[in-house]
Formats: sequence, structure tokens, C-alpha cells
Amino acid sequence: MEWIKSQEQAIPHFKSSVLTIGNFDGVHLGHQKLLKTLVQVARENNTVSVACTFRPHPRTILKPNEPYHRMFDHRDQAEIMHKIGLSYLVEEKFSKDFSLMSAEEFLTSYIMKIYRPVHLVVGYDFSFGKSRDGNIEYLKKYCVESGIGLTVVEACEINGQVVSSSRIRSFLEHGELDKACEFLGRPYYLRGPIRVGYKRGRSIGTPTANISPEIEFVPRKGVYFTWAYLADKKFPSITNIGFNPTFENSDSYLKVETHIFNFDEDIYGEHLKIELAKFHRDEIKFNSIEVLKQQILNDITLAKNFFNTECNTKCGIE
Repeated sequence: MEWIKSQEQAIPHFKSSVLTIGNFDGVHLGHQKLLKTLVQVARENNTVSVACTFRPHPRTILKPNEPYHRMFDHRDQAEIMHKIGLSYLVEEKFSKDFSLMSAEEFLTSYIMKIYRPVHLVVGYDFSFGKSRDGNIEYLKKYCVESGIGLTVVEACEINGQVVSSSRIRSFLEHGELDKACEFLGRPYYLRGPIRVGYKRGRSIGTPTANISPEIEFVPRKGVYFTWAYLADKKFPSITNIGFNPTFENSDSYLKVETHIFNFDEDIYGEHLKIELAKFHRDEIKFNSIEVLKQQILNDITLAKNFFNTECNTKCGIE
């Protein structure tokens, strides 16, 4: 798959395409259902499959006081789309001028001119154009008049609930990792470069790798049992997501601190992926460092028991 960032490079000249349009934050099961349909229809039409998405998120431009914080970075989106088999991911710059296009202008001056689609694949709730004046009924009429195929992909439901990015965000904000994982079709994770911290963990016998996540979305703050991925290796670990309220000089910025079990290597500057396996407890302000230290040791014991049980269960041992 080729990932085109319109702010950095020109969009290719498409002779034809099968196209979808959306933001695809999380590329959850609903998105995957749509994207697999896109790839299949493109094969049937002997042309390329293209996903057009926007950066920044339109809400960030249209409602600057309510910026949209993505659950995953843009690289994750590209990685999942590549696995599904798309030909192109086009990341279009979204601007105020772009938002002022009517539905007809958007289709005629942008979509038809740039992508030359022979078929469109969209979600059941797709809307577009200034003030969202374009909807599914409008699109159906336009496609018939223009001789373009159209597939409207129905909602993906789990236990009667529609799979959506907003619902998954809510699960994560409440620490409901199993539900988030079920709707995503994969575990939720954070990743970023490892930076030098205050080395407080090392001073109390539990050194941590501190990462700067490449997103601004914050799941429920607190302590998690986690899997840490470093290069091609996977380690059981425990992670605190929060602001270190116990310390007098507590931080004003969110910290993601991971203690990797049985690990003591210098990995500053490396990239670390932290997969959230289980929410353990909320972040607490302790009365003293000694009380905090004892709580951390208790947390680590429980985390190791969790991973031992998880491993045994997956290996068929009870």
C-alpha cells in the first residue's frame, strides 16, 4: 500500500479507482468490514482501492474549542489498512476552505476530478459537504446520474450495539478494556519514544521506561497490567498512566511509565509499544513515598500472578 500525505507530496494521477472516504480512527471492526468490501469491489472492477481520509480531523478545524483526540496515531491507521490490502491511503489536508465546499462541489470538483471513481463504498451514516448537506440519499441520486457504482455498508453490531469510535473511546475512558478490544478487533495500546524521566522508579527499586505517546487521547488514568513490545520482543509489565500526584513536584503533563519485569537495559531513545491487558486500579495520592512503594510492590505481585494465569490458560494449563 502507498501512503500519500498531500501536505508533503502530490496525489497520484488515478485513471480509475474504487474509493471510500472517512476518518477511520482506530480502524475498528466496523471500519474493517467497510475496507474489506472496498478491496473486494476494487478487485472485481480491476482497479485500485483508495481510502481518502483527512488530517487534521475536521472537527479540529470546525470546532477548535473541541479538538478531536485520536485513539491511535496515523501510522496505526496505515498499518491496518496495509494488512487489509488497500492500494492507497490518501491523507488529505483539511482546511476551512475545504469545509466550505457544498456536497455537489465536493463530489464534482474534488472526488471525481482527483480519484475518477467507478464505484464508491461508504458507511451507512456517511455525510459530506458544507453543513453536511450531502447524505446517503443524495449520494445515491448522484451516483445513478453519473454512472458510478455505490455500495453502502451497514453498521457492524456486537450484542446489539453499533461498533463506533465514540463507543470504544467511552470503554477506554472507563477502563473497560475487554469491551474495547472486542469492538476494535485487537487490544488497545500506546506507543512512543522512551525519554529520560525523574528516575523516581529506580530510586525505589522499580525502574520504569517513560514514553511520550504519539496521541493526545487519554484512557482511564491509573495502573494497568500491560504487555511491553520492544523491537521484536514482548515482555509482561505494569504501567501507570497519570500525573504522579504523590510527589510534591507532580507533573502537569500526562505520563506513561512502565516497569518491565526482569528487565534492566538502557533503552532510552528506543520506541516502546504498551498494550493494555487489564485495568488494575485508579491513580491514588499516597501519604508517603514508603506507602507508595509498598503499594507498587503489591501491584507488581498481582500483575505477575495475572500474567502467570493468563499464560497458563492460553497454554491449556489450569
